[in-house]
Amino acid sequence: RCSGMVEEFVAESCSAIKARHDKTGDELAELRLQVHQEYLEGFRRLYKNLGQLGYQKEKRLEENDRQIRKSHIQLEFPIEKVDPNAKKHSDLKKELYKLRAQVEEELEMLKDKMAQALEMFGPTEDALHQAGIEFVHPAEEVEDGNLNRRSKIVEYRAHLAKQEEVKIAAEREELKRTKVLQAQQYRGKTVQQITE
Repeated sequence: RCSGMVEEFVAESCSAIKARHDKTGDELAELRLQVHQEYLEGFRRLYKNLGQLGYQKEKRLEENDRQIRKSHIQLEFPIEKVDPNAKKHSDLKKELYKLRAQVEEELEMLKDKMAQALEMFGPTEDALHQAGIEFVHPAEEVEDGNLNRRSKIVEYRAHLAKQEEVKIAAEREELKRTKVLQAQQYRGKTVQQITE
């Protein structure tokens, strides 16, 4: 009878320990999932910021390249004549190349940071998928944001170009009307013929 009580006591103790272990495991799993969700939000902010900075650096590179082409053209034109600003254009071109190298270096650094952040996010991404939590990947959000920004800029440029086309068309019409009026006013004679 004593051994039965000991066995029962041991069995109850084992059950209690197992129940506590299971409860602790569940609590840890919940906590782990919560940490992964918080990490997702932190990663999202970091990756979006890095993506925006990268986008700005790429646009800066494009603008820098336009300025380099412009300064190169300015240097090419005065070859036929002596240009007092040639040295200034040459110095500007050198500075633009230095700036370009610096921006390229910064852009590469940002891309490396983004790659590292993506790699570090891998375990969290896997854990969230295994837990059945759906989310939009921050890399997709960055790409969507960049595409939206680019399309807004293209639309804005198209709008400006259309306005410019309208102005040019209006100016052409004005020139045509002026020529017609001028032809009617002087009855086919040029201004020079009338003043003679």
